Amino acid sequence: MTRAVHYEDRDAFNRDQRPGSFWIGPPNIQRQNMQHLWFWCPCGCGDRRVIRVGKRFKPGDPPSWRWNGLTDAPELTPSVNTGCWHGWLTAGVWRPC
Repeated sequence: MTRAVHYEDRDAFNRDQRPGSFWIGPPNIQRQNMQHLWFWCPCGCGDRRVIRVGKRFKPGDPPSWRWNGLTDAPELTPSVNTGCWHGWLTAGVWRPC
């Protein structure tokens, strides 16, 4: 299990490359306030990934995830599959399936 650490500063997020850490882009008003959630793969492989999320809703454009809107204890549904890691983000922790 890997703790999901939120970064407010995008440059620090990219510099630190901490596995499981994440940065959330601003809402896109043109696309239902969908946001991009960038994260470093929780497995520690060094891959940076991005997914489309909605704050307390699942955007209509698949693939997409529902984010609970919290940065200190984020949750995503459904599960996240990066190719090398598959699991859940619940209560601020990345948990493998």
